Amino acid sequence: MRVVAGDLRGLALTTVNGRNTRPTAAKVKEAMFNILSPYLENVKIGVDLFSGSGALGIEAVSRGVLQMYLVDKNRAAIAAIKTNVQKTHQEDAFNILPISAAHALQHFSEKKLQFDLLILDPPYAQKITPVIVQKFIEQNLLNSPALILLETDYSLADQRRNDCAVLAAKKYGQTYVEIWQYEGDE
Repeated sequence: MRVVAGDLRGLALTTVNGRNTRPTAAKVKEAMFNILSPYLENVKIGVDLFSGSGALGIEAVSRGVLQMYLVDKNRAAIAAIKTNVQKTHQEDAFNILPISAAHALQHFSEKKLQFDLLILDPPYAQKITPVIVQKFIEQNLLNSPALILLETDYSLADQRRNDCAVLAAKKYGQTYVEIWQYEGDE
């Protein structure tokens, strides 16, 4: 697995061993970020809530995002994230949180953080992606207009939100990718 483009292009990344994480396919990652790239210019701070190896968050930093929070509760994932972040030689651009998504939401709320980019690629079986978007909005954790990158194994067409514009909706094999832009309380 490698960084596809940007300052860190070609950087080899460590993957997480075991069956608890599922890396995003290179073709899907490249397609997602090719769609996102024109919108990343104004993205200062982002969060990858189910980071796995940290590859999506590292890709975001490679393409210009200034600060990324990488969240995962799995020990093997955190070890891979730390290794991968060290390889970037840009450790100051990352905040690694070895906690659950629920605890991360609480942490972000207490710190009054607001994000310009939310990456959600949770374990497919949980089917919690729209619920998490709702919680980020309810807790005022997204700037307007924040980008929301969603990867699932099911269509999100009937779960789209009125306060989010759909910038892209694609299917790659069994993987559904949508990019939303949070427009606030309009």
